[in-house]
Amino acid sequence: MTAPEVSVIIPVGRVDDDLGAMLDTLVAQTYAGSWELICSLNSPDPVERVALEGLLAARPTLVARIVDSSDLRSASHARNIGAAAATGPLLAFCDGDDLAEPNWLEEMVAALGQSGAVGGHLEETLLAIPGQETWRPEATPGGLPAFLGHPFLVTANMGVHRDAFETVGGFDTTLIRGEDVAFSWDLTSNGVAMTYAPKAVIHYRHRKGLWPMMRQHYLYGRGFSQILARRGVPGGEGNTGLRSLKPNGQSVSHIGPVYFLRRGSIAVGRVVGLISERAVLRRQRPH
Repeated sequence: MTAPEVSVIIPVGRVDDDLGAMLDTLVAQTYAGSWELICSLNSPDPVERVALEGLLAARPTLVARIVDSSDLRSASHARNIGAAAATGPLLAFCDGDDLAEPNWLEEMVAALGQSGAVGGHLEETLLAIPGQETWRPEATPGGLPAFLGHPFLVTANMGVHRDAFETVGGFDTTLIRGEDVAFSWDLTSNGVAMTYAPKAVIHYRHRKGLWPMMRQHYLYGRGFSQILARRGVPGGEGNTGLRSLKPNGQSVSHIGPVYFLRRGSIAVGRVVGLISERAVLRRQRPH
């Protein structure tokens, strides 16, 4: 096999029909260069391993490998292990429950020819859950999303040069959530340019149900507080004060009860995260 020009990395926590559908969209990629698929299996269950082998065997045109990342249950860890096993100079990340447009990889590689790191477009209509279309702000609102005014890549649709990935040490596995924000800000702090690739499209699948969404956003809030306390914003200092609770100010198409529940979940998570981080700092101080 010709050495791959790009390695596509998928963290696999569960092998199911959604993953099979995503693999079908990767089979259909129009990218003419050489590439490989790394499936980073984050489950220790041998049944999942057999099932994943079966999905790949049924799609023999995919140049694919399975790597074991089950020693730590974490999507960030799975991505790091996948990146370490990859052989391409370019790394492209996506998730197993989404769907890729046929030209996704082609557009991603083209964009990486002009930038050190790239975030593609997350399309949220095709896989939308009926009744939940207005529950969240746009994942990629005509550009890279931002937290407190600083843009970041989303791990469900991003690409990065391997040397840049290794420079920042990959994804921080100690964060509860928000590892893509921390990773992106580390890139920014190291002078790596990030751009938006609107034609590199992934159809994005949200979690179903109000409670799962609230729990997810509560954890986002905790992760955001961890990032601000430990890193601060790019170009700034770490901040565990009340200013770290400043709202993000994302625009939404509809304001209703779910809007306030979602925002409230994030706010509670950020307060809990701030308290937790301050407690850690107190324990670390010499007595």
